[in-house]
Amino acid sequence: MKSSALILLLVLSNLCGFSNPRWKATNTADSIIKKVIERNKVDSYLTLEAEAYLKNSHVLNKAPKRFLGKKVTSLLKLESNKEQILSLYEASSKLYFSKTGEIKEDVKAYKTLGKYRTWEFKHAADLQLNFNKDYITLEVLTPKKFISPIAKNAFKFYKYELEKTEIDKNGVKIDIIKIIPKNRFSPTFNGYIHININTQQICKLFLTLGNNAGISFVNQIKIEQNLLQIDSTYYPTETKITYQGNLAGFYFSGTCVATYRYMHNTVFAKTFAPLEVLKIQAQDSNSNNYVVNKRTVPLSSLEQKASFKHDSLKNSQGEKKYLDSLDRLTLKQRLYPLLFSRFKFQNSYRRYTFYMDAVAPSLFYNTVEGPGIKYGVEFIKYAYNGSSWQIRPEIRYGFKNNELNSDLSFSWLYDPKNRAAVNLSLGSTYRDLNPNGTLSTLNNSLNTLLFEQNFLKLYRKEYVSVSSGREITNGLYFSGGVELSKNISVSNNYDYSLRDIKTRNFTSNNPFDPIIGGKLFPDHTTFRLSGSLIYNFNHQYITKEGIKIYQIPKNPRLILSYRKGIPNILGSETDYDFVELEIQQERLDLGLWGFSSFSFSTGKFLNNRTNYYPDWKHFLGNNALVFNSNLKSFHFLDFYAYSTDKQFIEAHYEHNFNSKFIGRLPLLRKLKLQELAGAAYLGSPDRGSYYEFYIGLSRLTVRADYAISFGENGRLNQGFKLAYSF
Repeated sequence: MKSSALILLLVLSNLCGFSNPRWKATNTADSIIKKVIERNKVDSYLTLEAEAYLKNSHVLNKAPKRFLGKKVTSLLKLESNKEQILSLYEASSKLYFSKTGEIKEDVKAYKTLGKYRTWEFKHAADLQLNFNKDYITLEVLTPKKFISPIAKNAFKFYKYELEKTEIDKNGVKIDIIKIIPKNRFSPTFNGYIHININTQQICKLFLTLGNNAGISFVNQIKIEQNLLQIDSTYYPTETKITYQGNLAGFYFSGTCVATYRYMHNTVFAKTFAPLEVLKIQAQDSNSNNYVVNKRTVPLSSLEQKASFKHDSLKNSQGEKKYLDSLDRLTLKQRLYPLLFSRFKFQNSYRRYTFYMDAVAPSLFYNTVEGPGIKYGVEFIKYAYNGSSWQIRPEIRYGFKNNELNSDLSFSWLYDPKNRAAVNLSLGSTYRDLNPNGTLSTLNNSLNTLLFEQNFLKLYRKEYVSVSSGREITNGLYFSGGVELSKNISVSNNYDYSLRDIKTRNFTSNNPFDPIIGGKLFPDHTTFRLSGSLIYNFNHQYITKEGIKIYQIPKNPRLILSYRKGIPNILGSETDYDFVELEIQQERLDLGLWGFSSFSFSTGKFLNNRTNYYPDWKHFLGNNALVFNSNLKSFHFLDFYAYSTDKQFIEAHYEHNFNSKFIGRLPLLRKLKLQELAGAAYLGSPDRGSYYEFYIGLSRLTVRADYAISFGENGRLNQGFKLAYSF
């Protein structure tokens, strides 16, 4: 009887896993990870410097013979369809670390090869991946966040197994822990982390992100990191990221590796300005040799071959001939002919670029001018100090009204460090009654010809304007200008459409009198003064060869604008004062829930003695199937009806869930779509309140929304809207 009970007890214990080695490994691993997470709460940073070397290569592994009807070898300027380097980037820099965890970088020299760099970690600081933080972001590849294996809430997402315990070359015991996601579709890693038993910190890791990571184009990412203990904290000595992917039959791979050599320092980045995070020094003839001498990771055989050919060509031809040969190669090989793509000619040695507009996108059709063409060329001249000037003449001809208009614009960036520029433009042209823009030229032409809908309403403008702007202090930018213009109301001259839709007719060019038409405003002259102040809170920036480049703001932005129509100057007939205040936020980080963007603005005409429609406050509306995906764009708001000459309140909010939900659904997750949700509001004394709510899906440059709108008396409209940016 006792033996039977003992046998039953043994069977039950085995079924429950109490004697299962895997259960023991899991239990032990859980205990280790709990200690690591607890230790991580009291982690601290040191004031350090580090010499860093970065290598980033992009390889085309396999390509189709033809693409878009052209040979791929000609299209991408390749030697063959065999595996070859598309780009190679190397850099030597110095990193500075603070006790608060802040990192600043000074790029001393860099070396580049190729012109098709797509995904690159160009800065060694980008590969300072800190897995002690709750979330890891690979910003170059995706805005998504991934949960660290030792995050505070890691047990909600991971299972752990103790693979083995070993002793390293220094005699320290290391626990090797296997990381297993509980849900394979969550934003988590697979792989192994090595834990120093004495310090309870990660000293090495091998992690992967597979197809379920939801990163466009990229199917697999591997991350390897070796770390060094400095005092009580571990810092990476080498980080390596490899990835693979394909797009339209092009199979590619990439390798990004950075190495670091640390030294103590008592002062943090004393040569940097407070909000300056990166410096890129000007390059000279010795820069390439400097990088080669600092190289800590050898080139692969494929990289060596490409680098040797690149350097030999440059040395044999000299700087001028080498740059000229690259320019001729760029000029010779084009993706599309001039009919569909912009023509570009550049002289890199003499530092200028010349553009000619593509012909097809320059053609247009509207009911005021009929068929027409708007065509321009552009010349840009660059100086060695980063300043530049450009000039663009443009003609516009309508074949129905037989009218030729022309514009000339000139701009001069004279102080790139402070973004100081002067702009001058003059001429005559046709402008949208809504200066925010309603439809693109292409969309309006298609709607007019195919759907008999002339949404765009125009007026003629003869003008001259001068404006200037510069940064007053870091994050505070001022711009202002004056404009003298003669504004002329015009009418339809043409009513041709490729399709005759019996239930639809063209409307007049007056949006408030669509049937009879007539002038919306009398012809008049305006002398307008305008100015704006833009302030970005704690706006970080990069200094590249003396030029200040701002990063995407992580904090709110304030915009104060003022416009005044001044009468009795050069025949001006307008008299008004308008002021507007706006607060914006781009990409407000909400962790695993994605990111949000919002805009809130309010404004008022303080004086409105004489004010004609073109100078009213206008909003970015939409009446067509295709809409502008700008944050401040409405889905169903009439292009012109809600414009006001009084006061207004406008608000927009949009959230991108970054595949949080679709990433969990079979089949759909392979599309790597991002979920969107948002709302918009507009209120004014003339039209009352207007609301919109919408949900949508986006992938790269294409987006589809379903929206519903409401007015003072209930629901107004609902339906699907599309957006694209190519």
